[in-house]
Amino acid sequence: MPKKKSEAPEECKWVYDIFSGEKAERALDLCLRGYSLRKMALMTPMELAEVLSYDDVVQAEKLAKRLREAAGIDSKPLTLAELKAKRDKVLKTNIKEFDEKTPWGGVKFGIIYGFAGEFGTGKSLFAKQVAAVALSQGMKVAYFDTEGTFDVDSSTMDALFKRFGVSDDAMARFYLYRPVDSYGLIEQLRELPEDVDVIVVDSLVAPFRAEYRGRQLLAPRQQAMLYTLNILQRLTRLGKLAIVTDQVMDVPMAFNLKRPAGGNVLLHTVHALFMMERPSKAKTKGKMWPLDVPGMSPEVEIEYEIRPDGLY
Repeated sequence: MPKKKSEAPEECKWVYDIFSGEKAERALDLCLRGYSLRKMALMTPMELAEVLSYDDVVQAEKLAKRLREAAGIDSKPLTLAELKAKRDKVLKTNIKEFDEKTPWGGVKFGIIYGFAGEFGTGKSLFAKQVAAVALSQGMKVAYFDTEGTFDVDSSTMDALFKRFGVSDDAMARFYLYRPVDSYGLIEQLRELPEDVDVIVVDSLVAPFRAEYRGRQLLAPRQQAMLYTLNILQRLTRLGKLAIVTDQVMDVPMAFNLKRPAGGNVLLHTVHALFMMERPSKAKTKGKMWPLDVPGMSPEVEIEYEIRPDGLY
């Protein structure tokens, strides 16, 4: 491993401007694994203490401040004028009513979108469609398949790729992760390369529901899920687009009422949350509505149709 700044790869020379000695070696190892300056600057002091072996969290807090100053993060507040002038990228989903009725005319980068619904409502298909559109535009996609259902050779993916003109070389820009549990999901998100543009977690709640069984473990389950969403929030601060799917649960004492299984953690952390429904499994028609989406009334309904090559 390089011992001097001059010997380090160009993208990791910043390490020697902030660290020295053993800590520089640890930081360089992280940089070579994809931890860029901006990515490390968004880590919490406790995370920095863990990965860099700091015994004193106060030292890690001081390091976090130096990293953020070096990366130009949190250096000054934005004025309303600057915020209004700032324009994040928007990706058209090619779902007609979704692109027409949502405030951004598609899905906006810098935001976490959540889609909750029963099986067969098309939430995973929505996520795959966004991934296909992103690939067709030269972007990089990270797809976290927590349920083991993703099949790149399926007719659905072939049809989606054909519909959006995804070339064969785009396969090298699609990273499929298959975490075996919630811990694996968290670790893989923390190790995610910074050059990924779109992040899909399908589904977010599945591993947490399976591992944290019983009401006595509800609090630690929600805390672990909150931490996972917090990692995604920090990634969206880097301009990424994140999409998570969620299962649903019945609400006791309420007839035919369902809510996202992620509970209040999902409701208060995801930036734009939609419910999806397919009234009849014998028909291909579905609808979604904003459960909590800035700029959208909960009375807005978005109708869509499920076809072999995606949602319309």
